[in-house]
Amino acid sequence: MRRLGLAALAAVLGPSGPALAQTPSCAGKLVSHALGQTCVRGVPRRVVTLEWTYTENVLALGVQPVGAADTGGYREWVRIPAPLSAGVPDVGTRQQPSLERIRALRPDLILTSKLRATQNYAQLAAIAPTLAFDTYAPGSPYGEMRATFTIIGDVLGRPNTARQVLGNLDARLARVRGDLRAAGRAGETFVFAQAFTARGGTPTMRLFTNNSLVSEVLEKVGLVNAWNAPAQGYGFSELGLEGLAALRPRNFLYVIQQEDNVFAAPATAPLWQGLPFVREGRAYALDERTWTFGGPLSALELASGVRQRMLGRPTP
Repeated sequence: MRRLGLAALAAVLGPSGPALAQTPSCAGKLVSHALGQTCVRGVPRRVVTLEWTYTENVLALGVQPVGAADTGGYREWVRIPAPLSAGVPDVGTRQQPSLERIRALRPDLILTSKLRATQNYAQLAAIAPTLAFDTYAPGSPYGEMRATFTIIGDVLGRPNTARQVLGNLDARLARVRGDLRAAGRAGETFVFAQAFTARGGTPTMRLFTNNSLVSEVLEKVGLVNAWNAPAQGYGFSELGLEGLAALRPRNFLYVIQQEDNVFAAPATAPLWQGLPFVREGRAYALDERTWTFGGPLSALELASGVRQRMLGRPTP
């Protein structure tokens, strides 16, 4: 198992220093995060998560949150082997969580994102110590994911579990990379897309750029991202389906919802069926619940899904 590199931590924490430190002014752990430093006393037992990534993270550490944002959406979209308990209360949307519901749960730690917390951080911090992380910070999304997971594991008193989860991810990525190499597929190019019908009924694709977690995970298993469009803030750029004809990757990996299969629509199917990577059997649909913005377990599921589709067998 590899320990998290200092460079990855520095990318998350900036110049503020170590993630966790004992100081005379904090009778606990002083945690640096995207919106400052927060003193966390003891080991939190009642955690509220306001972003799906952090709901996934605490579940991966063996902790059920006492409340989470948009629990219905989480269960619909995030597929990991550690389920969210049916009894976890919903505290509202990720964009506008209910402060009243959160306060009623008496949390001793709140986990949120910088993106969501710019408007309500002070109110959240008045309820309980609140840590905000920046999934879309400049630099490596994969490094940020690992660093944030390590910090949360330390804060929750489960550093060994965090190291084990990340070690399992390392082993899985290495295994998939080796299997692709053995099959003669190392170095092949890919484009990874989420395809859906946007508001207004327009078929749209999100193509993941090099500054995305998806791209970094697939590069770590030995593939090469062929979508070189300028990176946008969330790690993808959007393209209409008419742009499919201009794509020339060796492999086209994609996620669609079965009830919204834009590639099978009558207006699109002829174009789709005529594409070289479709004709040659190199278009691979991943599980529709493949989550592309998550933590280490989502990254593990992504790599395993790619291996299963490209090589025709699951990762053991």
